[in-house]
Amino acid sequence: MKLHIPTAPLVLLSVCSASAWAGSSNQPQDVVSVGMHDTGHAIVEYAAIAHTETCATPGHEKLTLIERTDPRFKYLYATALAASASGKKLLGWIDGCTDLWGDGRVRIPKVVTLGLMR
Repeated sequence: MKLHIPTAPLVLLSVCSASAWAGSSNQPQDVVSVGMHDTGHAIVEYAAIAHTETCATPGHEKLTLIERTDPRFKYLYATALAASASGKKLLGWIDGCTDLWGDGRVRIPKVVTLGLMR
């Protein structure tokens, strides 16, 4: 008995997966600072630029933003603080930019995931 596996759902799944992972990897980096902005977002500053997002306002490329509305905000912020406090490198994934003030003046790459490296 042969088992027939339809290919159409697999193709659709691979297309959906690719779009879900748009953005860029933020290679392991030393954290310079972690802080809360007065908009309520957390901002992480790295020692160097380690991503390929091109939407950041010039001069803000070393920053990443953790949106206050992200349901994992506390986890992401705690991970960034742990990296800063322990001297470990922080890596993750960013996707697009967030307009910091909502008026187009400052756009900062947005954090999707974060993790600690030895």
